[in-house]
Order: sequence, then C-alpha cells, then structure tokens
Amino acid sequence: MERYDLARGRRVGSVELAAPVIAVASGFGAAWALDTEATLYRLQPRSLHIVERIRLGARAPYNIWIGAGSVWVVDDGTGRLIRVSRTTNRVTTRLAVGDGPSDMVFDGTTAWIVNHRDKGLVRLDTRTNTFTRLATLPGDAPERIARLGASLWITGRGTDLLQVDSSTGDVTAVVEIGASGIDVVAAGPALWIPTRSEAVDRTGFPTMDGLRRVTADGSVTTVTSASGRVDVHGLAAGPGAASVWLADNTSGRLYRIPARL
Repeated sequence: MERYDLARGRRVGSVELAAPVIAVASGFGAAWALDTEATLYRLQPRSLHIVERIRLGARAPYNIWIGAGSVWVVDDGTGRLIRVSRTTNRVTTRLAVGDGPSDMVFDGTTAWIVNHRDKGLVRLDTRTNTFTRLATLPGDAPERIARLGASLWITGRGTDLLQVDSSTGDVTAVVEIGASGIDVVAAGPALWIPTRSEAVDRTGFPTMDGLRRVTADGSVTTVTSASGRVDVHGLAAGPGAASVWLADNTSGRLYRIPARL
C-alpha cells in the first residue's frame, strides 16, 4: 500500500501488508485497507503505521465504504454486508441484503445498497440494522450508485444512467450515456461517469470510451474521450469535491480532472 502527495504527484510512503490490497478508503481519522485474505487494516494515515488488523471472516471480501459512523465491507461469497465499529474495531453486524451487493451510499443514518446479480435496490436503517428491498432495477447488472440532489443515480454493465426516487425505488428518468457506465461519483454540482462502448460492455471490462458529466436535470456533457486504452479501477471525488480522481491500474496511472468546469 502506498501513500501519495497529491499536490506534488509523488509517492511519500508505503507499507507492505500480508496479502494484496483490493480496496482502500479514508475516514474517522484513519486509512483503511482491505486485502484478499479478508483482513481489514486500520492505519495511521501519515505514517501508515498499522493500528489494527480486523479479521472479517469473509469468503470473498469486496470494497470498503465509510458512513453512518461505521466501516462497511461486502462478502460477495455470501451476499452479506459486514459492519465494523470505528470505536472497537470489531465486526458488529452481518446483513444478508441480497445476491451481489456491489455499492452503497449514505444520507445520515440511511443507506442504500445496489445488488448487481439480483438487481435489487435495498434501503437500510443503520440505527436498527433493518432493511427493505425497494425495487428490482432494470438493466443487465446495475452495480454503481451515487446521490445527487434528492435522487439516487445508478449505472453498471448493460445499464444506462437511472435516476431513482430514494423513497420508493421508482425509476424517474433514464439518461442516455452510451452503452453503459463503469462507475459514478458525485462531485461539485454534477455526476461524473466513465462510460463503455457497446463492444466493451459485452466483455464486462472497465475500459472507458469517455468521461461524461451529468447535472441533476439530466444534461450530459462529454468531458473527455479516451484516445487510447484507459481502464477504470477506481473513481473518487477529491477533498472539497474540487477534483475527480480516476485510477487505471492496467497502465499504472492516476488521472486528476477539475470538477468545476
């Protein structure tokens, strides 16, 4: 795991973990890393000193989310959402939210989860750890979710950009962005979505043909088109939503895009 100074664009530290890292996140004054052996690491962000190793007991660990006072990881092997306490550094809850939970987003004590295999949209009350399946979404594999304005926005393989009512799960609009979106993040007053061509969408690879900017009224602008192969393995909003960062692990590149155009 490596630490980079974004202002200078260079590596300023690294730490070797027990197994390959598959996800990282920051929150609660810490850096968090998930490895392929289902260990969640809590690290001091400046020194990268390992503060805690948390064994998750997951068959197929996937991704990290920070929200509602906790750290969250998915076990893709069981469809369970794993909740980790930020204070005790222990697993507190395992929730079977559906087949293939792949992304989640928060608003206070409420979270929404999208399942890419059963296409379910699930709403979770994080105060009680109770959840409700709101809808079955259209598309081949809806798998990425963001919040902008009063709506949820969902995309994925074989799926256009869906504007969804967060209370009912109803699709209120379908925004044409190309064959499908690879990922989606809200930054500034808009959504940012790397998109795929029809040929690439059929393969499932994360190779983008362009980066789209979508405002809350559904207006689409192409920010840039890929002149060569660009694979999207990570997408995040920078501090203050001033920038969008796109990671391409295939080429070993990190791209920075100003969010306020």
